[in-house]
Amino acid sequence: MANPSIYTVGGTVQAGGGIYIPRQADEELLGLCRSATFAYVLTPRQMGKSSLMVRTAETLREEGIRSVIVDLQELGANVTAEQWYFGFLVKLDDQLMFDTDVVSWWQEHQHLGVSQRLTLFFERVLLAEVEGQVVIFVDEIDSTLSLDFTDDFFIAIRYLYVARATNPEFHRLSFVLIGVATPGDLIRDAKRTPFNIGQRVDLTDFTFEEALPLANGLRLPMDKAQLVLMWVLQWTEGHPYLTQRLCNAITDQGNSSWSKVYIEGVVHSTFFGAMSEQDNNLQFVRDMLTKRSPDQEVLTTYREIYRSKLPVLDEEQSLVKSHLKLSGVVRRENGKLLVRNLIYSRVFDEQWIIKNLPPNYWRIYQKIFYACSVGIGIGVFGSLTVLELANFYQEREVRQFNQGYEQAQLLSNYKDAVVGAQLHSSNLVAVLENSQQLQSKKADFLNNVEKAKQLESKIGGFIESKPRRLAATSSTLQTLLLDYKINLKAYIDQIEAVLQKIDSQQVQPQQISSARSQLLTIMRGETAIRLDQLSQSLTNILQTAEEQEQERQKAVEQAKVVQRAILTLNAVVLVPLAVVMGVVTSQRKAPEV
Repeated sequence: MANPSIYTVGGTVQAGGGIYIPRQADEELLGLCRSATFAYVLTPRQMGKSSLMVRTAETLREEGIRSVIVDLQELGANVTAEQWYFGFLVKLDDQLMFDTDVVSWWQEHQHLGVSQRLTLFFERVLLAEVEGQVVIFVDEIDSTLSLDFTDDFFIAIRYLYVARATNPEFHRLSFVLIGVATPGDLIRDAKRTPFNIGQRVDLTDFTFEEALPLANGLRLPMDKAQLVLMWVLQWTEGHPYLTQRLCNAITDQGNSSWSKVYIEGVVHSTFFGAMSEQDNNLQFVRDMLTKRSPDQEVLTTYREIYRSKLPVLDEEQSLVKSHLKLSGVVRRENGKLLVRNLIYSRVFDEQWIIKNLPPNYWRIYQKIFYACSVGIGIGVFGSLTVLELANFYQEREVRQFNQGYEQAQLLSNYKDAVVGAQLHSSNLVAVLENSQQLQSKKADFLNNVEKAKQLESKIGGFIESKPRRLAATSSTLQTLLLDYKINLKAYIDQIEAVLQKIDSQQVQPQQISSARSQLLTIMRGETAIRLDQLSQSLTNILQTAEEQEQERQKAVEQAKVVQRAILTLNAVVLVPLAVVMGVVTSQRKAPEV
């Protein structure tokens, strides 16, 4: 078992004794605090906000800058405004040790409002008794969103910033707000000026270089540990919690030999299926997309981002897109919004989106109402006509359903062949010293390559047959296949060029080590990354194909329902109605001449 403190999967790194991974945000926040600039770190959960806060506060204290951390959750939720504001000052007193008795001071000024007392305390007590610069970190600010009196708290903080213009002493005081919220959430009263001060600090996912210290906890030789870490990041994209959770799950397995396929198995057992309901991070994202969603448009916008048919541009003023970013399920890249990582993409996939979107039955009701109206209008003969039309559309949908199934099978098999080739190529690294095993693994690698080539030809023929409906345009599919073909050939050529150098009986250990390093470089290189990107694009197309299959299956079933409904309507309503109309007509007297 690995040292349980090596990875942090809950709480702060400092509390658990884990590895702290510095990022660009460390220097940014430290610089802002040193210059007494108001700042905020408002990001999704489990991105390392609190660990960043603790580390920054410790560094500031070492530099002689007084730092205070107030966790707003500790003030409680079922409290009055009076208790909440007073609790905030008690937290300051606990860490700054004022000479003034806070309890007596608060009671002596109870004729003032709570927010006015707060700002007055900062001016007449804190700045009067504490020398030098003071930085106050306010953590878990999202806990205020359920309270109806905290607008005034953030207005008070804004006042302390604005007061710098008239009172130079306030330049010694600065705040850092931390939590899962947007600046627009902090002051919710639309009649008041929004919270518009401070500089944002973005917490990004780990890069491969930043995450390298995590490889030390995998208990593997360094070259293999780095390869495993690379596979981990292909799933997590460097998300701090997901990365460390997956690394921790890998060490719990206790294996000394790993492959990309085994890593995928650990991902499945850790995050997918029933486990997705138990993971705190996935539950948070799920709640943000459903229960805590401010608008149904959150899910529909996420679906557009997920499908990635057209780029979805980020908009800072968009409530929906800000909420999606705050949930953590998407990230901003070059002005566009993308699904944050492959784990989120698999858990919150097309099927999950459809399941959680309110069902749109209007079109079905519209069709049934139209069919009934036509049936009533034209009587029994009209019903027979509609039945014929229903049969026609049912047969057409069945044909399209079969074509869709063939399309999905071809594309899925092609993707599996390419991914299989990449997986088998990664196994070459572990058997370079054994020529017999190397030849066997190389054969597996080339077999998958050949399979991919054969399927490529079949897909081309399928596209040329011009099926009625494709998961993507024919030009898109042809471009994707060509891109695959070029990059797969380049990937093969690179690997074979390395293997040819050691394809002899007299291979020196130094040559083996060099070949291993070259193979690892290839597997992390641009060509491999491009193949992974193409596989993700193909996965999105396959999901569209699956959705089309489901729609066609529903259409076939709907056609059957319409047939049964028309037959029932004909027997129960239309025939009796025709009889009644005939009776009424027959009883009407002819006009007298």
